[in-house]
Amino acid sequence: MKLSYKLEVVTPLFLGGSDPRRKPELRAASLRGALRFWFRALLGGVLGDRPNEVFKHESEVFGSTDHASPVVVRVEHQNLPTTGYSQLARNNPGIAYLFFGARQTRNEPERKAIADGCQFSCTFHLRAKVQNPDALRAAAAALWLLTHLGGLGMRSRKGGGNLQVVSTDWSDPSLPSLVLQARMPEQLHGALQQGLHRLRKWAVEAFNGSLSPSFETQPAFDVLHPDWCSIAVVNREFDDWKGALDAFGRVMQQFRNRYEPDYSNVKAVLQGSNRLQPVQRAAFGLPIVFYFRSLGGERATLEGEEHDRRASPLIVRVIKLASGKCVLVLIRFHSPLLPAGERLQLRHRERKVYTKQPSDALLDEFLNHLSQRVAPLLEVKDW
Repeated sequence: MKLSYKLEVVTPLFLGGSDPRRKPELRAASLRGALRFWFRALLGGVLGDRPNEVFKHESEVFGSTDHASPVVVRVEHQNLPTTGYSQLARNNPGIAYLFFGARQTRNEPERKAIADGCQFSCTFHLRAKVQNPDALRAAAAALWLLTHLGGLGMRSRKGGGNLQVVSTDWSDPSLPSLVLQARMPEQLHGALQQGLHRLRKWAVEAFNGSLSPSFETQPAFDVLHPDWCSIAVVNREFDDWKGALDAFGRVMQQFRNRYEPDYSNVKAVLQGSNRLQPVQRAAFGLPIVFYFRSLGGERATLEGEEHDRRASPLIVRVIKLASGKCVLVLIRFHSPLLPAGERLQLRHRERKVYTKQPSDALLDEFLNHLSQRVAPLLEVKDW
């Protein structure tokens, strides 16, 4: 049994090879890693507080350190054209902000990305002597999630590496179609609601789960459940992905720049204070590097006391409609910023000042701000 797909790169794909700063490489291993993430999120949303079962079913599809995956993922393509950060950022300050990590630094050249519009082929098939069609269905379900909600590679939570299936020789009545037919934001809203509901219903039946699993506490990892994940379509059509991401990036930059009281709070520490109130901007993820030109270029880094990184719980991605227009989709996971009790630390030179984790209320404030500045949000419910 073999499932074949043709995928399109909707937004530039920053996918490093052996040397991340050189030519990007599109490899099956990278795609498999993203598929694993979304499959785990799907399982968590129907199994609840059963992490051992989540891991068991995840490893049965995508393998573990003990055994190989029964599903072989292959990627085939010719030479894919690339584009550099400076070219993408030119005259697009919002994109420059979102893809900031790909810029040239004092010690490293700028990152290059596989250009938007490129297409490549992907196949899933079972290893020899493996008879488990449910594993292929699980991989296809993960692909639907990746190509409707996620991204691949660096900056994938900021609109980078968005992929879509443009054609396939496979369909299954228990799963939603991988090829998007929606031509308007309202139709996309309906397609996401119906698709997510069908995926969760399939996962319940396939893995003995529930549409209303129990969660004694906030999930420790990102899960696809209506109580722990919010999804919305920005009700506005853009001519292309650049217009969509640039509009989003401009609003995010304006909202976060010199956000008070964070700005004055952190600046006071650099001026000698040993008190640091919770930094609200941490709700967008860690680390955060603060730079103060007014203090002669002084810098400080905010991170977890034990975990220096935390991916943003807010994902923005671009969907290309069947009409060719582009729409923004927002995915917000309600999972902990860091493990309970872990403090945040602000590092400035040889000094560290500690504070508590903030709430995620700033994300609500930002989404309300975005709906006023760009377009209303169509929240996806009842999935």
